[in-house]
Amino acid sequence: MKQNTAKAAPSARTPTVAGKPKVSEPKSGPGGGSALREKAASSRPASAAGKKNVDKAVPVVGRAPSTVAATKSATRSTSTTTSRTHVIKAPRNLPEESPSNVQPASVQEPAKERQVGNINVQDKSFEPRIGLARVLARRLARTQDSDTLSASASIDTTSLKADIENYYKEAITLCPRYHDAYIELGSFLEQHTSLVAAADLYATFPFERNMDPKLPETSQDDLYIDSEITRIFMKLKRFRDPVLIRSLIAEGRAMGIGVLGKYIETLDAAGENKTLMEVYAGVNRKALDDPEMVAFFKIKYWI
Repeated sequence: MKQNTAKAAPSARTPTVAGKPKVSEPKSGPGGGSALREKAASSRPASAAGKKNVDKAVPVVGRAPSTVAATKSATRSTSTTTSRTHVIKAPRNLPEESPSNVQPASVQEPAKERQVGNINVQDKSFEPRIGLARVLARRLARTQDSDTLSASASIDTTSLKADIENYYKEAITLCPRYHDAYIELGSFLEQHTSLVAAADLYATFPFERNMDPKLPETSQDDLYIDSEITRIFMKLKRFRDPVLIRSLIAEGRAMGIGVLGKYIETLDAAGENKTLMEVYAGVNRKALDDPEMVAFFKIKYWI
């Protein structure tokens, strides 16, 4: 009789994951289950064993990343952006300007009106007078141009010059310390009238002298009028005029006695010793009988 040999039933296979068969762990046996567990634990990557590098794990396609990884990634990008951005802080000690400090632009007050019969007449004001004088002076200059002389032959230049002088003088009366009016009118008189008229005009300028020796005696604008007085009065040989002596002293105090060199030579050649002594004593702020001044005057043979 043939002996029936029973074949062992094939062991059931566990389905594979990612193409690798999973070895089924026996339930019993000495050292069987524990050995497989230790081997599986040792073969795991470090990221699976711990939770420190959870944000480095690549998520499976179709599955949202873990909340911890998303939070850490957002935190890292935020800190990087913040570190690269330069924050400009405004200074804390700047004074705040209140709206009350803002002042409107200054507006010239209208001229006052007065009643003349049934007509309201405005009083004279400075700006219209100086403006008219300048416009008429330009018109006079154009009439004297060779190109326009034939076209302007019918213009009465004599009355035009009189109007220019009158408007300038009215402007000076309304604003006595306006330097430009004196300078412009002085140049006009020197050119069209006479040097004497220009000298008389400059002699009426109201100077403001500072008596404190620690401060400048006169301003630069006043000093320009002084230089014009010195130039014109020396041309006219008004050597003993107090106006000339006053302007020479002001120039010497402001710029030094050296700037008066040519005028001193002219006065010395003309024998104006008294004027020279007054100028030197005034520039040095000393009296004429001061011992130092007397010794200096004797050296110069002025006394």
